[in-house]
Amino acid sequence: MWYNPETVNIERNLVEYCLTGKNKGIPGAGAEGLKQYRQLLRNNIASILENAFPITNAVLSTEKWELLLDKFHSQHAAQTPQIWKLPLEFVNFCSENKFPEKMELPFLNDLLKFEWVEIEVHTMQNIYPEPYEKQGNIASGQFIVNPEYQITRLEFPVHIYSAEASVDHKGEYFLLTYRTPVEYEVRFMDLAPLHVYYFNKLINEQCTADKILDEVLKTSGQRLNIQELRNNLLDFITTLLKEKVLLGYKHMYHN
Repeated sequence: MWYNPETVNIERNLVEYCLTGKNKGIPGAGAEGLKQYRQLLRNNIASILENAFPITNAVLSTEKWELLLDKFHSQHAAQTPQIWKLPLEFVNFCSENKFPEKMELPFLNDLLKFEWVEIEVHTMQNIYPEPYEKQGNIASGQFIVNPEYQITRLEFPVHIYSAEASVDHKGEYFLLTYRTPVEYEVRFMDLAPLHVYYFNKLINEQCTADKILDEVLKTSGQRLNIQELRNNLLDFITTLLKEKVLLGYKHMYHN
């Protein structure tokens, strides 16, 4: 359907009013009706974001939370037609406009990312894994990963401590978020940097535990406790299997 220029201009003025509260003239619309319509739209957006970020909403003062909502509502031109993805635009908006610095909330970006990734993993499309076997050799076998996961790098460990307390533990953290294959529950696992290295080798390079250990020993310039390193790796793999991050062993076809 084609609109004439006058109709397009009226729609643009209505959108601008809903975002900024500035009325450039909307024929046939009463001031009170426009005010209520704008408030209704803002309330809908606020409800979506409050449901998406309950921890952030609880941690921030009412004044700061409302300021974020007002800035987002008035300054951000939403790109997604899917309501459930709007919170991701809020995450990016807060980061791009440096609200953690402006509000003296250094943990804000990470807290928003932590809450968003739960939504993202929970709603992600089903990804079906390769066939796998339940039994295998943990040291020499290759593994099939549960493909419904995300690894998020964080500067503040908001997944371990309260948001305020995380400021005292600034560093490099990795959060594994995944969805269980039967219950469809979203679960979290803190990964040490060494375990991220192991995970990448196991999943992306399809290395066995034995091969990983060989590579670590060959490339490290330090004297390492081989048995301690081996136990650490095998314990990590055992945990991944138990927690359904690794589903089982890769099926090996034989001629």
